Amino acid sequence: MKKRMKHSTVIKIVVLAAVCLLAVTAAGSWFLFRVTGITYEGSRHYNDEELNQYIFGSSSPNALFYTLFGKKDKQIPFVQKYDVEVEWPDKMNVIVYEKAIVGYINYMGCNMYFDKDGIVVESSSAEYSQVPEIEGLKFTSIVLGSKLEVGNDSIFTDILDMTQAFDKYSLDIDKIYFDSQYNVTLYMGNVKVLLGEADDSTDKLYALKRMQDKIADLSGTLYLSEYDGSDSSIIFKVDTENKEN
Repeated sequence: MKKRMKHSTVIKIVVLAAVCLLAVTAAGSWFLFRVTGITYEGSRHYNDEELNQYIFGSSSPNALFYTLFGKKDKQIPFVQKYDVEVEWPDKMNVIVYEKAIVGYINYMGCNMYFDKDGIVVESSSAEYSQVPEIEGLKFTSIVLGSKLEVGNDSIFTDILDMTQAFDKYSLDIDKIYFDSQYNVTLYMGNVKVLLGEADDSTDKLYALKRMQDKIADLSGTLYLSEYDGSDSSIIFKVDTENKEN
């Protein structure tokens, strides 16, 4: 009987020692691998604090625990995927690959963002800088994850080409409007820019880049639809009543 009690006591001591060792190891690991610095690359929609919450759920994740148990494929609006690189013991680098958003349509009070192929990828109440609103396209409904049926698929190529030119020339365009003939009007602050056909916009957008500082504080209409490369073909009419047309 005494031997059994002694054996039982030994087992309890061993178990307790093992638990204590695990606890000490866990505590040590938590402090040793607690992340003190995270760098982010590739995100225009989110700041570092927002990405911390989306990916790690806190501002100070643990590198070891995240590597062993963390979810690596959390769904983040406007993000296609992300890669987390650990610099042991306490640094992380996160590379974010955003979805190729080219514009959004306001539909029933919600902003429906779509990619270069016209696929609606996100629905949000927020408006994001450098993503223009698109108006004038005709459709019957919008379904998240499906392609916008607008009757002219080439329009998405035109939108992509224009938004790439906006980035290239640092043009802050608020809205792109297509009329029934797919002629384009841009809205940039208080200036309305008549661009003409979308597939003939490269030189016109470069001309707009050269003029944007001159018209930035004005209100009016810039006529570029007949632009032929000469400054004389550019017409700007000031809106003397300061009313949006």
